Amino acid sequence: MLKAKRDKPSTFQPVDRPIPELNKPQDGVKETTNIVTQPTRTTVTDLDRIPKQYLMKYLEGSAWTVDFFNFLKGRNDAKKFFDSKVLTPDQQVEKIIGLELRVTTPLDRSQDTTNKTFSMSGAATIANSIIPNEGCFFIAPIGDGRFALFNVTNVVRMSNNKVATYNIEYTLLFEVDPETAETIRRCTVREYYYVAERAWTGGDTLLTPKEYRAFLEVVDAIEDIEQTYVKRFYDGETATLLFPHDRHSDGLRSRAYYDVFLALFVRALGLRTVGKDIQIYPHPPMNVEDIETVWTALLQQSPTFLADYKRDSTVWQTKTFRTMQHRNSVTWSLISDTRFFTEELKPGYGMAQRFPGQWPEWKPFEPVEVENYRGNEGESIPAFLPLSFKPYLLSETFYDGSYSSLLEYGLYLYLHKRPLPSVIALKLFEEVYKLPKDAQFYYIPMVYLLLRYSRD
Repeated sequence: MLKAKRDKPSTFQPVDRPIPELNKPQDGVKETTNIVTQPTRTTVTDLDRIPKQYLMKYLEGSAWTVDFFNFLKGRNDAKKFFDSKVLTPDQQVEKIIGLELRVTTPLDRSQDTTNKTFSMSGAATIANSIIPNEGCFFIAPIGDGRFALFNVTNVVRMSNNKVATYNIEYTLLFEVDPETAETIRRCTVREYYYVAERAWTGGDTLLTPKEYRAFLEVVDAIEDIEQTYVKRFYDGETATLLFPHDRHSDGLRSRAYYDVFLALFVRALGLRTVGKDIQIYPHPPMNVEDIETVWTALLQQSPTFLADYKRDSTVWQTKTFRTMQHRNSVTWSLISDTRFFTEELKPGYGMAQRFPGQWPEWKPFEPVEVENYRGNEGESIPAFLPLSFKPYLLSETFYDGSYSSLLEYGLYLYLHKRPLPSVIALKLFEEVYKLPKDAQFYYIPMVYLLLRYSRD
């Protein structure tokens, strides 16, 4: 920079440019790196970070399911191929059942011109699972009920980010016979199951046998609810979900009890059955979709406004909402009573009069205690508490930010985005069907939500 003064000749003085800051990782994990912090010249080569749940989406190649074996070696252990003839401590491996490779180079057969021997090699990409090393191997079917052992000969990390894919090259070593299979079995010290769909929600794709069995049980429980819940509580005449009650038990005064907020939640969850679409009846002049409840917190997975949702639910005759000839409104349906929140019924806002309704009494049940629910000896909590509409469905403790039952504990973990053990969700699924049907009407959708969360 040129610096000039009146009484002295102009001179040039160097100006130090500000040192550019390197892009820091945005995923909250500290990195250790040998990058120079004061470079004289830098080039940014990668500004995008792809979350691991999307890596499978961007990988090219066809899927190939194999059983992958990863050597358990120390830092200074020498690289070596698997020897099927010996059982030594340096051949301990961990087995990953059903690992998905994305084949980028199909198997290619080549012949050595010197000794006329054939070899088969290929290349594939691995993501969301392990860090492969040279010398690892996998077993894959080669047709006619036969299996072959392929050895990893080269590994290339495809990104400098912490979450990266790996390109591997492999060569067929030999066909697996019963003796080789037995040697591999005896060298295997632990097993994992690869579940690809868990990557889409950011979950761990490698599960222990116990976790995998629980995962399969959770999947079965989810399917059971999806196939039965709507069928059990769907009323064909009103085309929606109704509180379980014999509509004609009152003689000529047939009554049908409706909770529009539960119906909205169930439909938003995707709990539907073909041919039984859940109709949402308007409650004019209010828009029910704009009224926030505890169901809103569960759908948004946010505990921020739980305290605001702590309010009583009351029952009103549907003629309370007879404000205008509104098409398909609850007033002109076969529903007699509907649940609403008193503070939302604003007199003078197009409403001439309010008519209190009636609602069946809850069928009582004895809460079942669950021992050691957090793994602490001697600690117990009831699985489900008797339901109430004061406050709406869940306890005051839950609305205040804590929990009083195993269900509320599961919802607490879900709202705060903490891991939910599958055993808790499965225990709730086991106990919910022992409750009276009116309690199941409200509790099963909550259990379904926790099952899906624990699966992911």
